[in-house]
Amino acid sequence: KGLLILFTVWCVEENLPFTMGESLGLVRLFRYLKTNKMLPTDTTVYNILAEIVILMHNQLVKDLAISLYAITPQMVFSFMASLTHYINNKWELVERLVDFWHLLDDEHQEV
Repeated sequence: KGLLILFTVWCVEENLPFTMGESLGLVRLFRYLKTNKMLPTDTTVYNILAEIVILMHNQLVKDLAISLYAITPQMVFSFMASLTHYINNKWELVERLVDFWHLLDDEHQEV
């Protein structure tokens, strides 16, 4: 199970296709290494990713349930940011932070 999780995380982190385990090059590498581990199919990678997402979601819900009751008005801060977006020469969407500042209590009240 550990290899499946690591393989799935690797695919996501490196933006690799879920069919990576079915590629001939990786099959040759595993044969060369003489490992007894089976490479995962795209369905297996998808299912492992779904399990990871469910685990992370459950942990987030648990953490939020704890923190929502611990927040007081003195712990709430308001911030404002100016962002710019543009498409570079490689047709990639780029986001840049132009400015970021803390708002005082009277700066963000309703009009």
